[in-house]
Amino acid sequence: MTPFVAIAVGMALPLLGIHAGRAEAPPSCTELLNGMQAKVEANYAGYVLEVRDTRRRSEYDRLVVYLGSLAAANTSAGCFPVLARYAAWFNDPHLFVFQSQRLDSAETRRRIATLAHLQVNEADVRARLEQLGAAADPIEGIWYDGARRVAVVPDPAQPKSQFIAVVTTSDTATLPVGAIHAIFTRRPNGEYDAELRWPSLAVTRPPVSLHRGATLLRLSPGMWGKAFPGPAAERRLLDTVNVHRPTLTWRERTAIISVPSHDGSNRALLNSLLNANRERFDSADALIIDLRGNEGGGSQTTAALNAYVLGSEPISPLADFGDPVMLSSPDQINYVRRAFGSDTTAFVRRLVSAMEAAPGTLVPMFDPLLPRNENRYPAPIFGPRRVAILIDGGTVSAAEVIVQLGLHSERTVVIGEPTAGALDYQSVNVVRIIPEETRWLLGYPTVTAHARLPEGGMRGKGIQPEVSLRWSESTDPVAAALKALGREQ
Repeated sequence: MTPFVAIAVGMALPLLGIHAGRAEAPPSCTELLNGMQAKVEANYAGYVLEVRDTRRRSEYDRLVVYLGSLAAANTSAGCFPVLARYAAWFNDPHLFVFQSQRLDSAETRRRIATLAHLQVNEADVRARLEQLGAAADPIEGIWYDGARRVAVVPDPAQPKSQFIAVVTTSDTATLPVGAIHAIFTRRPNGEYDAELRWPSLAVTRPPVSLHRGATLLRLSPGMWGKAFPGPAAERRLLDTVNVHRPTLTWRERTAIISVPSHDGSNRALLNSLLNANRERFDSADALIIDLRGNEGGGSQTTAALNAYVLGSEPISPLADFGDPVMLSSPDQINYVRRAFGSDTTAFVRRLVSAMEAAPGTLVPMFDPLLPRNENRYPAPIFGPRRVAILIDGGTVSAAEVIVQLGLHSERTVVIGEPTAGALDYQSVNVVRIIPEETRWLLGYPTVTAHARLPEGGMRGKGIQPEVSLRWSESTDPVAAALKALGREQ
């Protein structure tokens, strides 16, 4: 069934109740692991449904013992890999450890004095990459994040597998030109680890992934676009200043809407792009909606596209496993009041009352005795006669909602690689792992699609495309999609 809410993994999540400043006595890694375990077991429905009373419990218990031994040998500063490994075991994109980038001003000033610098010239970097060609590492190049630009080059003082992002155009005094903004280490499997320095000069270790022919770099929360090198057909689909923003481009009579992010701030821009091009758009032969690498956000961001994705035939029914539920806990009740309105509606009052009456259980979000409007979809618009939705393993959360819609429309073809599979547990809340500790945070999903999970779930599998296509084998995704639609141009 259609998810109630979908909020991104990759977006800048609200750090509610977090204050600037450093704890005078940092917690030990063991304290952090114990705190994270307690928060997950109290708040995460995936633990209740798929671990607590199942055959996976013994595997989980072994994991906790093993990670406990690693935590005992680590300090707070070195605890991130331990906590990240615990979260990764659940294989849920909406469950993650998060480090706040906030520092007090005195600590930021102290770090400025020790900030490493390296002089890098963009022209020299371009010349080197042109000479290397395909031999260059995919992460190398000139990247942009708003007004800030960085050159990712091999670290001259480290092994060949390590790269540094050096600021070439600055947008903040704390990260001037020449400052090392990030360090990337390539693993043997081709993936990367990162240490990212924020404008506060706090350092976090975000997950890293490359998409769209290595022209889009995800650093959750955050996203960079590549200015050079990379396939021109890929770079044309991205906004050249703010890579989060949607773009509308044309290839003859084919409209291409690229949506790297479902951040709610992009909804008005996408709507304005559609309205400004309405006549040409509605008479187009084909529409391509490119969701590769989409970091998620709110599913309503692309609501204006739903009518084009739908066909003229009634939408085929989705398997019904029951209504969404929420696991009752103090953190969850606080989230309901904050996210849905503090006791201002009958819905919130009923849900809070039901959760308070049944701690530790899964509570239905909707009262089965109350009528609900089941018409969740708009009437189709007879614009482009064929629609393609492009997906990959980075298509996550809210982006997967419109993918599901496309799968149940005779007009739309879903093309590419399986998505991340993040709709079983949705709508992220961020809480402190330990009440008095401000930097270490847990992100967990608050809403559960239905109480029969993992039956009918997508975690670990993602949404499968109708037409499989390996994006690494194509430098022109639009041409590949048109070929799959039978409309080569």
